Amino acid sequence: MSRRKHAAFLSMTDAIKGALLAALLCSSALVADPAAATEKKAVSLSPHLTELAYAAGAGNHLLGVAEGSNYPPAASALPQVGSGVAPNAERIALLQPDVILAWGYKDSKDLYPNLRKLNIPIFYQAPTSLDDITDDIEKLGALFNTQASANATAQQLREILSSTRERYQHAAKINIFVLVSQEPLYTLGARSFVVDALHACGAESAFENVSAPAPIVSKEQLLLAHPQAVLFAAKNVTAESKVLGAYFSSMGLRLQADQLLGMNPDIIFRPTDRLIRALPALCSDIDRIRRRLAPVASVSPLPPPHHRPSM
Repeated sequence: MSRRKHAAFLSMTDAIKGALLAALLCSSALVADPAAATEKKAVSLSPHLTELAYAAGAGNHLLGVAEGSNYPPAASALPQVGSGVAPNAERIALLQPDVILAWGYKDSKDLYPNLRKLNIPIFYQAPTSLDDITDDIEKLGALFNTQASANATAQQLREILSSTRERYQHAAKINIFVLVSQEPLYTLGARSFVVDALHACGAESAFENVSAPAPIVSKEQLLLAHPQAVLFAAKNVTAESKVLGAYFSSMGLRLQADQLLGMNPDIIFRPTDRLIRALPALCSDIDRIRRRLAPVASVSPLPPPHHRPSM
């Protein structure tokens, strides 16, 4: 592997790692009372919350968004108010929102000390499962009085979840290593919406029994886990698949091209409606691995002919 390609991959994973780890380390959500207000305005401290606000039909209620809020495209035109790690209190004060949308941690009251002086209510959300995503959309609908749009979206997503889970509930398990970064070798442990997505596909995460939400594992531990596939995030999946194929081969883990499952980091590592909508395609890719590696053991039904949706 060339040094240039390796550096490019590390740069990409470092860029997403901070935001992802912050999300994964949220072990509980403290949700403010969604008092009714037809014109309640807000700022978002997380790209995923920006997306969920739009999914709830409340995009026009946002006055400002977190850095990295790039979807939907309209969000990119809104003023930025810092990040969930370092919110800009001055910018938020100038926008005069009625509520702040933020990640919920166990000790959320101490997370934003510079925001306390603003006396603006904070609405916390920290989804750890796919069902949490649909619930959070409905909660945002109640917060912004956009229930009709939010409930309709949540219902669509629940139908996708229900049909996907039913289809793969008896399928042979596929052991998947979720790669967050190479150096150090971060993966996902317990209580992650990404692991929940794998479960919906009839798969399991190689380290899902580890209590830490984002553990560092050694190359030896990875080899002992015997993963049958690797799920990774990349903007250019084709290019990074080649880099990762060589990387894992060098440590003795030889995987064929179809066993390297790449997805846009903004989809796989954000708990939003886009992840649920992308679920059938991800499950189809996993099922192809299943049928090749264990065709007799696989009991997932054959899918009807269809065109794979673009991501």
